[in-house]
Amino acid sequence: MERVVKESKLVLRFANGFNDQNEPLYKDVTYSRVIESATDEAIKAVGMALAPLFSMELADVVRVNEVSLGK
Repeated sequence: MERVVKESKLVLRFANGFNDQNEPLYKDVTYSRVIESATDEAIKAVGMALAPLFSMELADVVRVNEVSLGK
């Protein structure tokens, strides 16, 4: 089966308090049109560089790949 990455996105996930059950809440900031050939390390470096521009605490840097599995 051929897997083809169609699109990559960078998601910065910030801690945003707690709900009534004391479970953590998150706010995601998504950047689309990430070059598919970018390494995970490069994407994480960009995420870490962008994080201080926000007032919330960074919880995670996530890469989301949209993959086509073919027909």
